Amino acid sequence: MTRFTGAATPLTAQGIQACADKLSVHPAEIWAVLQIETRGCGYFADRRPAILFERHVFTRRTHGRFDARAPDISNPKAGGYASGPAEYPRLERAMALDEQAALESASWGLGQVMGYHAADLGYGSVEQFVNRMMASEDEQLAAMAAFIQHHGLAQALRDHDWAAFAHGYNGAGYAKNEYDKKLAAAWQRLSTHAPPDLDVREGQFLLTFLGFEPGTVDGAFGARTKAALNRLQGEHHLPLTSGFDPATLEALRRLANPPPSTVSGAESPVRQVPVAPTAVVTLAPRPPAPVVVKSPEPVELTPAEPVPAPAPVEVLPVELLRQKLAQPLDKDVQHELARLLTLREKAAPVLGPSAIQSIDLGLMALLSSEQPNLAFVRSIRLRIASALADQLYPLRPLPLLRSDSPAIQVVLGLGLLMLVSNGMTAFIHSVLTNESTQLFGFPVRTLLLVGLCGAMGGVVSILMRLSELEKLRGASRTSMVMLGFFKPVIGLYSAIFCFALMKSGLLPLQPPNPESEQYLYMAVCFLVGFSERLSKDMFARAEEGLAAVGNG
Repeated sequence: MTRFTGAATPLTAQGIQACADKLSVHPAEIWAVLQIETRGCGYFADRRPAILFERHVFTRRTHGRFDARAPDISNPKAGGYASGPAEYPRLERAMALDEQAALESASWGLGQVMGYHAADLGYGSVEQFVNRMMASEDEQLAAMAAFIQHHGLAQALRDHDWAAFAHGYNGAGYAKNEYDKKLAAAWQRLSTHAPPDLDVREGQFLLTFLGFEPGTVDGAFGARTKAALNRLQGEHHLPLTSGFDPATLEALRRLANPPPSTVSGAESPVRQVPVAPTAVVTLAPRPPAPVVVKSPEPVELTPAEPVPAPAPVEVLPVELLRQKLAQPLDKDVQHELARLLTLREKAAPVLGPSAIQSIDLGLMALLSSEQPNLAFVRSIRLRIASALADQLYPLRPLPLLRSDSPAIQVVLGLGLLMLVSNGMTAFIHSVLTNESTQLFGFPVRTLLLVGLCGAMGGVVSILMRLSELEKLRGASRTSMVMLGFFKPVIGLYSAIFCFALMKSGLLPLQPPNPESEQYLYMAVCFLVGFSERLSKDMFARAEEGLAAVGNG
């Protein structure tokens, strides 16, 4: 864990409502300010609060003592920004010169509240203020609300006097960036539409921490967010979903595993107040914490801590399992439990801790709920089993072989048939037969020709129905492959049988002349392989013909 890293929990509905109640405004006004006056997320991807170090503020708070020595971080002229996490090296260099002045010279969190406001807003010291900014976005929003209230901007917010609000929040230069117009447009949009989805926003927040780059943390489920979510689910063998349902969010929370708010290793320049993993949302400042004792020596930069080794595979919750098995269980739950336990043992040495975490998530869903979500558990099991097979069988990692698309599965079966039958057909035609070879009184090559026409009709039928086959998602992979393999085979045998019916006279189809006889057989046999309805009609007519012969 690095310095300035705390619990870093996302914005909640309770935090939004608490802020709105404090300022006596509607949540739409709060969202408008958040969308225009903040950078979307109150934390960088490394879990440290979003900051911007202002060198012109630092020079004022240190009376220009370091302007000559470090003009890039102590300068009467604003600028020199590095943006993003790169702002922290600038802050730490300034802290080495004057710790308190440096912390006061940075803006913090969602509302980008300057550190020098800490005392005025009721925080005992700037160190306590920073600790609170590390805890949660709700705390950052509380600081923003305290700033709005302290500077008399709540009334302007209630009256929708956006010019007055922007002037008080951003200073006299607000008009240059049209903050007032942007605030008015944002409020108009949010007052007539649903606010950002906090579940989606939390999902984006956690994906950012996990390094999957979902784009702006804005609560809108767009293509980039979906792609990032599906990449994470693929890497961690989780069920693919089209949104952040409760099970998906729970899996993300477990994977993100936000660190505790205390700093380990080298002593942090900010003495941290312990913060619970889920911070209590309060807008009123807390009582002052114990006085922070600062070292008189300049604070040196500490090297980043080494990346921890991968977590070992967790121990199976045996006691919980024993308690569950002592109770009567539904048959489907028993089956899923047995399959998951078997899969866990097989997957552990091959797929490692991430797969085991997913399996354990499924086990907990079965063990800790009176009505377990079997569909969720089954999805986890099938995905882990598929990933395990990818590792164990060399050909499975090919995308086509592991596709969930019924159309692709049918085409795979078709390809397998052609692979098997192509060489066999050529061998029979070239080596085992000649023009005079007969079977049951028919030339073998003629039977081979009409049979291939029927099989080709089956192939064309499959290829023309691929889009319809996509509606069968969820069907057995084996059944789809068998359909692709055997439909042309059925067409082949149906065509040969149809040929026999025509030659016998039970199917009274006669060519207009002897030269076109073979082409008639080919066309009819192709149609029999192509159309199941036509083949059934022909078989029905043959049955009627046989019945008439028997009665006669």
